[in-house]
Amino acid sequence: MVENLRSKLRQDSLITVEIFVGTFLLFWFAPIRQITDSNYSMLLSESLIHHRSFALDAYAIPRLKPKWHDNTFKNGDMYQLELVGPHLYYYLPPGSSILSIPYVTWMNTFGVSAANSDNTYNPEGEARIQRGLASLLMAGLACVFFFHARLFLSTSWSALIALGSTFGTQVFSTASRALWSDTWGILLLGICLYLLVADAYGKRKLNPYLLATLLSWTYFVRPTNAISIAVVVIYLLLQRREKFLSFVVTGCCWLILFVAYSICHFRQILPNYFQPGRLNFGSFWTAFAGNLISPSRGLLIFVPVLLVLAYFISKHWRSIFKNSLATAAMPVIIIHLLIVSGFTPWNGGFCYGPRYSTGLVPWFALLGVYGLRAHLDAAKMKFSRPVAIGSLLLAVSIVINARGASSYETWMWNAWPDNVDLVPQKIWDWRRPQFLAGLIAPPVPEPLQVLSGQVAFGTKAADSFAWYGWSWGEKDFRWSDGREAAIVFAVPEPLDSILSIRLGGFVGNGKPLVQNVKIVLNGTQLDDLAVNEEPAREYTYRVERHLLRDENQLIFKLSDARSPESLGISSDQRRLAIRVEWISLTSGSG
Repeated sequence: MVENLRSKLRQDSLITVEIFVGTFLLFWFAPIRQITDSNYSMLLSESLIHHRSFALDAYAIPRLKPKWHDNTFKNGDMYQLELVGPHLYYYLPPGSSILSIPYVTWMNTFGVSAANSDNTYNPEGEARIQRGLASLLMAGLACVFFFHARLFLSTSWSALIALGSTFGTQVFSTASRALWSDTWGILLLGICLYLLVADAYGKRKLNPYLLATLLSWTYFVRPTNAISIAVVVIYLLLQRREKFLSFVVTGCCWLILFVAYSICHFRQILPNYFQPGRLNFGSFWTAFAGNLISPSRGLLIFVPVLLVLAYFISKHWRSIFKNSLATAAMPVIIIHLLIVSGFTPWNGGFCYGPRYSTGLVPWFALLGVYGLRAHLDAAKMKFSRPVAIGSLLLAVSIVINARGASSYETWMWNAWPDNVDLVPQKIWDWRRPQFLAGLIAPPVPEPLQVLSGQVAFGTKAADSFAWYGWSWGEKDFRWSDGREAAIVFAVPEPLDSILSIRLGGFVGNGKPLVQNVKIVLNGTQLDDLAVNEEPAREYTYRVERHLLRDENQLIFKLSDARSPESLGISSDQRRLAIRVEWISLTSGSG
């Protein structure tokens, strides 16, 4: 008996190590980074380490004209930074920066820093720190899911739950991509739920001081976790009353410290980011539906395996909800979805999929464990049709979330061909869902513009011609972004014409590259270039009238596109190949 127990422990330990190492490596090597809100968060960690200050005044950050946004004055367009009197602060929750201090200290000893030697901001150093830390934290969360599932399920089913909850959800596509506030938040919440379930089933005694501390910090890193805290408070009051007083006193102590921090630095009870006045429910019904079923932000679209979870819950609700903690999950999920539907913008801005519901993943994992256990018991451990369907939907969930972690086109969907913050209705467009970006071409711009004369490709006027595969205009030129770029245009009438393009190549800034460029007009190849210099040159082609259409597609096939990040030049993740200065079409045979 003892030997069997030891054998199981050794097996579980080995699988835990395999899960940790495997998930960490996949997170680390997945190429897409989403460092937006978390810019400057590691700089704050360094400010606390080296200057013992929450203010970022010691760093050479440009002081821009204050801009009122989201309840406070921001430092110009640097929305991550707020101005408080003469001081500059990181606007988003400070909890992640505080918890990250040990890792940041360790990275600093290897010369990796979010600050340059002249105290200017170093975005490349920030990105390197966040990349490693986010990968470590989410690999740890995968192990927490495995431990949780092992309380009820076999080793193989537990591994499936752990990997499915990790790779088939926003853990893979969002929380592991950068140090979003949910990254620390879901790890802490996952540990809390494990402690509560282990206590409920007599596997380990609940430490109310540890639980209160972990839950308090879930709030300090992400204020929406207050919903989980409130529900756990009620759970303990009803189920573990002997632990309740110690838990509440510890939580109140942490809250008092947080309020003291806020009063000291901001002269108010809570920092601006934590103010409930930030909520605006003016678009509630649109936001609520969008967060569930829209093609580019819908939770049920990006994590369709939840449909099978809903089936398990509806079919076996009596046995599942005998466990009071499983019952607690439902109000958390419902209230969370209601609250995030009051956010501005409700669509999450620049992100991938349903970012705002990332904080629910530990609760979904908990329900997944209970639901699978109940179904297996009812099916007498047989591999049933619902499990088969669930396996299929889990595979779809993994593929969809893997695209967010690996496909740069899915990230650029936010910005091109239109900005999601300026054109939020694109979230509802099934012709170009975010998870299929890069696999299907976006709709042709309407109305189709006539190409007559010369068009400067770095200007706004060129946007209506740049169909897909392009970055933003940079005054004098525009970079391609990806392995294929397309221009679409109309002509007044099909005539023999001269097509001219002035372009240069991305040749690696001292790391020699040759860009092989195939130029194809309406299916006919015009040229096959080998561009090995960056200065732009003019290329001219005779185009006979029979090659022209009402809708003309000029395709650049760019097999050698590379990102500056991959070459160690900068943190720029765009896959560059050519930069186009202008394009022109003139009638005549030359």
